[in-house]
Amino acid sequence: MSPFVALLALRILLAVLLYAFIGGLFYLLWRDVRRAAAEALERDRAQGRLVVVASSLPSPSAGESYPLLPITSLGRGPTNSIALPDDTASLEHALVTLRSGKWWLEDLGSRNGTSLNGQPITAPTVISAGDVIGLGRVSVRVEIEGP
Repeated sequence: MSPFVALLALRILLAVLLYAFIGGLFYLLWRDVRRAAAEALERDRAQGRLVVVASSLPSPSAGESYPLLPITSLGRGPTNSIALPDDTASLEHALVTLRSGKWWLEDLGSRNGTSLNGQPITAPTVISAGDVIGLGRVSVRVEIEGP
């Protein structure tokens, strides 16, 4: 075999190995992106809902429901997960979060406070299915999906 043919064969082999390496990297990145997207979809999936049980406002009305996400913010501001058109609710009134398998309700320093089952809360409090959260002139019942 002449040196030119051997050199050409080595160049072709090197090019094939390089393309195989790059292809393997793209495959690993594609698989990782798909897994991360699936995890994000699962994380953002509703874990239950908040159902309006009492409201002295035209909207929301009793029976209306909102999805309960792992981080659900409630308040008058449009950036909240659940925006309530209530002038007695603060812009960012309360936060419902899922931490370590438990649901927590936290008042975010609202002017009129947040209540849980008719009792005002002053610190983050564990909530469960059936609890009623009061904020402003609206009360919502917590409905949590099973594991």
